[in-house]
Amino acid sequence: MTSERESVLRVGAVVGIRPETIETYCDLHANPWPEVQAATSRAGISNYSIFLMPEKNLLFSYYEYRGADRAADARELAQNPVMKDWWALCRPCQVPLVTVEGSRRWTDLRPIFFQK
Repeated sequence: MTSERESVLRVGAVVGIRPETIETYCDLHANPWPEVQAATSRAGISNYSIFLMPEKNLLFSYYEYRGADRAADARELAQNPVMKDWWALCRPCQVPLVTVEGSRRWTDLRPIFFQK
């Protein structure tokens, strides 16, 4: 039997990046804080990747979410003091591409294809 924790939601998202902050952003993610990685794992996030398209100043992320309530896990993650500190460094680098609710920068993408 498959539990709710075993079901996987694949999430792709996109955000712009300020050209003058690309090096800083890449440096941050070359050495992510272990506490940030632990917090995202506790929130059900795994296989998390971020890709850069410098020619268009775009970041694309992909992760897998395993959990019963993505919104609740995201709210809990947002209350984590370490995440707040991490995002205080990362968010000024990002440029939302569309209007998103709250303080979100990344826009979720609609999945259209998956091959296992």
